[in-house]
Amino acid sequence: MRRRFSPVEICLGAAVVACAIVALIAVRHVGVAAQAWLAAYLFWVGPPVGALYLVLVHGLTGGAWGLTLRPGLAAMLRAMPLLALFLVPVLLGARHIYPWAASGGRDWLYLPFFAARAVVYVVLWNVIAVGAMRRVRPDGWLPPGFAWPALILLFASTTLAAFDWLMTLEPGWTSTIFGLLVSSAWVLSALSGALVIAAWPRVLGMTEPLDAPARILLALVLLWAYLSVIQLVVVWESDLSHEIPWYLRRSAGGWEWVALTVAAFQFVVPFLVLMWRKLRQSRKAVLAAASSVLVAHLAETWWLAVPDFGRAFGWADALAFIGMGAAFLFVAGRDLDPLAARPGHAGD
Repeated sequence: MRRRFSPVEICLGAAVVACAIVALIAVRHVGVAAQAWLAAYLFWVGPPVGALYLVLVHGLTGGAWGLTLRPGLAAMLRAMPLLALFLVPVLLGARHIYPWAASGGRDWLYLPFFAARAVVYVVLWNVIAVGAMRRVRPDGWLPPGFAWPALILLFASTTLAAFDWLMTLEPGWTSTIFGLLVSSAWVLSALSGALVIAAWPRVLGMTEPLDAPARILLALVLLWAYLSVIQLVVVWESDLSHEIPWYLRRSAGGWEWVALTVAAFQFVVPFLVLMWRKLRQSRKAVLAAASSVLVAHLAETWWLAVPDFGRAFGWADALAFIGMGAAFLFVAGRDLDPLAARPGHAGD
């Protein structure tokens, strides 16, 4: 009788194969491989870091919504150490990713200083995650003396990471709202992922209503849309020669359709679904809305990063995403079944 591979084993195999192919691509096209790796990294940073935001906020505010989302959030936090491992290729290939890094940069963009900051960000996130998991009570409560400073440090570090890792792909382009926009997208991806897990009762045997976390998802969708529109309006109204090209590159070569897809599936679809209470109370509708946001967030990440590489989207981008993602799913999904949420009404 042939042995069937478990989903976790399939994830491990996919991670090894995809990462190996990306490594082979790097032998001849190191720049393409490094750029693809960064784009994938920018997506997979979102779930664990966003989950950390949600755990800290729930630890301060309480509510049954956090208990409903706990299995997904706990799984994402277990994958946090992978952010340190997968950061290494980004730093090694930085000179092939960032235009300023080829000459070593200077001042804030001095390459060793840039690498040191990146390490500090990832180490800080792991330290906060370990501290939160050790201090959290069964009802999700966290000591305010830990949660508030941790939340402030997390917000400051994610904002700086967004500036460093994404905005400096074009050093002449600046946006003061960009860090908040990227951070909100990371939280949105974590919440969507946790809702996808919670909406699958066959996996966890969960029956709690999803109305409350679905309302939070709707609020975050509106926040992301507001920040995106404000940034676009400010940049377009300023009409500065060093700012407008950032949007022009993302409005040509097929990227304009990606932008429309992101707007449709990260705002329009979840908004139309989640604004109706009857649909928020439907697990299938919530699952569809959360899945829509996750797919759109992936497209948004590629839309933010790849046009600055001066090339078209390629197989390396997809393979890096699959390889890194399979590794995250392998680590996060191993103990998912036993993590059923505690009884509680998500509408509280």
